[in-house]
Amino acid sequence: MKTIQSDILIIGSGIAGLFMAVQSNENKRIHIITKAALDDGNTRLAQGGIACVTHSADEFESHIQDTLVAGAMHGNPEAIRLLVTQAPTLIQELIQLGVDFSMENQILNLGREGGHTHHRIIHAADITGSVIQAALVTKVKSQTNTKTFEYFLAIELVIENSKCCGVIALDLNTNEKVFFQSNNTIIATGGCGQVYQYTTNPSVATGDGYALAKNAGVKMKDMEFMQFHPTMLHHSLANGFLISEAVRGAGAELVLPNGDSFMQFYHPLKSLAPRDIVSRAMFEEMIKHQCSHLYLDATNISEETLETHFPNIRQTCYNIGIDIHTQPIPVSPAAHFMCGGIETNLKGESSLPGLYAIGEVACTGVHGANRLASNSLLEGLVFAKQAAMKINSEDEKLTAILNFQSQTELDYNINDATLSEIAYLKKSIQTIMWQHAGIVRSELGLLSGKIKLNIINDKIKLIETEFPNAYQLIELKCISATSECIIEAARVRQTSLGTHYLKIKSKYFKEEEKIHRFLINKNTNSKNKYPTIA
Repeated sequence: MKTIQSDILIIGSGIAGLFMAVQSNENKRIHIITKAALDDGNTRLAQGGIACVTHSADEFESHIQDTLVAGAMHGNPEAIRLLVTQAPTLIQELIQLGVDFSMENQILNLGREGGHTHHRIIHAADITGSVIQAALVTKVKSQTNTKTFEYFLAIELVIENSKCCGVIALDLNTNEKVFFQSNNTIIATGGCGQVYQYTTNPSVATGDGYALAKNAGVKMKDMEFMQFHPTMLHHSLANGFLISEAVRGAGAELVLPNGDSFMQFYHPLKSLAPRDIVSRAMFEEMIKHQCSHLYLDATNISEETLETHFPNIRQTCYNIGIDIHTQPIPVSPAAHFMCGGIETNLKGESSLPGLYAIGEVACTGVHGANRLASNSLLEGLVFAKQAAMKINSEDEKLTAILNFQSQTELDYNINDATLSEIAYLKKSIQTIMWQHAGIVRSELGLLSGKIKLNIINDKIKLIETEFPNAYQLIELKCISATSECIIEAARVRQTSLGTHYLKIKSKYFKEEEKIHRFLINKNTNSKNKYPTIA
């Protein structure tokens, strides 16, 4: 197997991974591997902006408190203070890298989003993530010490003497395995929205980093806290397009199909309540009114504001026949952000020596049980810099090249029937997770989801015996492994907290478990190729 050595190996090319490369010493040899194009992923889709205290009417303590409250007081105060206090410096660094934030009267224009008590969202119109991603990609490509490998899928962490020394990746162009050896391996693979039936995440967000860590026995934390964003554009042509929370910050209001507002019955901040509260409120109202979506009414916002601050949202809606100046926007909740992940300290270090995690894939403790709006890009920046500072301070030498004498099996002959089965199993997992580990959960539902996942995993193992290197199967395994992490964590936490909301707490859990195990055993013994699993 081919071996490629580096001082720093970064898996993923979102804001965390790219900023890590930018912050690392010039004398470090840096390799970035990413399973798609360098500019693909969640960062590019981020609309709202970066939360940052910048004016005298606001203060760090307010941002810290807002973050704690949004996270149901489950967050790590030390990590949150680091996040908030580092923000102004990092905003200036982005500006120096060429990020063109929206200005008004020669000062940064500040938006407001759910859970924030002040206007503090620095943004680049409604395409903030795309602008930042472009600047970071340009900078990384100019660095002579940095080499990027696009379309390489990380499939297994390599551990020698209880230390991570790199990763085995699949070259998606040649279908060959390559060993990327490094003293410092950084997982920056982003989120896992594709675990769910409805998501704002792109197709690449299949939970790869969580699966890598889980399979290597790395400690995970708070995986039950999947955040659901309240306002995904509900339209067959929208493809998970997000309507930024900043639209509500500008004055838009959530309404029922008849035009009536309802959030005043759920929270004092109404449509600007924290995301977990808004999503649950919408879920309840959709059930009550037997409808698949609600509406976001932005018709009271001036045309100038809509055109200046939300040009992308305005144009996207217009392209599918919605004029947001005169029509309410159909919206519904969707899986958006994983608040938990690979457990790390404030330097990005995981429980496995040599392995770091930064960005959404990490659990730094800043989000608690529910993320405060526009803290995600900031988290990626802050902890990428923390990890870089830690590695920069060390004078390490590469160890001797580790060789793996393994034969690479090519799966070019994977057939259409198997691809169809993989697609079917993926869709089944997404449906199971939406139904049993979604916005509202129950003990019985989580147990049912776990058992159904077990059936699917048996099917996956059968496919794996024949096509072990098929990237479609590898991604399916990542989705399955991440789903298991979410459900297991949710079953352990038996009380509601933040995004983890238990609607029903059964008094007869043990009896129900026996009944379900009987039914599942009966189903498993069936010879049906596609058992009823969703």
